[in-house]
Amino acid sequence: MKNDKLKSGEVIESILETIADELIDMGGYYKPRLNVIIGHLIKEIIKRRKINKKKIQRAIKILEKKEIIALEEKDEQIFVQLHNKGKSTVLKYSIKSLFDFKKLKKKWQKKWYLVFFDVPEIQRNKRDYLRRFLLKLGFYPYQKSVYLFPYECEKEINLIKKIVEGAKYMKYIIAEKIEDENLAKIFFKLT
Repeated sequence: MKNDKLKSGEVIESILETIADELIDMGGYYKPRLNVIIGHLIKEIIKRRKINKKKIQRAIKILEKKEIIALEEKDEQIFVQLHNKGKSTVLKYSIKSLFDFKKLKKKWQKKWYLVFFDVPEIQRNKRDYLRRFLLKLGFYPYQKSVYLFPYECEKEINLIKKIVEGAKYMKYIIAEKIEDENLAKIFFKLT
């Protein structure tokens, strides 16, 4: 059954998530060099997300127009290339995939990995974006500007600092014990 009720933005998000997954599978997470055949990409999106092929093609044209991706023909095949703007966009999706993977596959070592930030009031929009981004990645909101994760994530935090503007104000801490730990354990299903 095809998912024909998705809006254009949701289809674009699905494409970017699939590109991010392909990057991770190819080991290009930290230096994204994507060389995926467009036909393979479309098949993957249809298989994973059950989206109509025509919707995918329209969304790919939008991404091309916005200069996030470029389509390049080589040896009678069309490949997806990332523009510089597209690299940071796709990196955000690949980071989410890595955090999801850690939650599914890692064994909790009874440590907490905290990020906190103090973004100036004048940059409130960057602060709000950073909060939403950390929530989307699966962090637990311990306090307004303190978020935690149960698995080591220093490399990912350093990458976030490079691609999210307000993240330059973030700090990273490893803690063995926190107050109200049970709430976080319930959130991460660690009990």
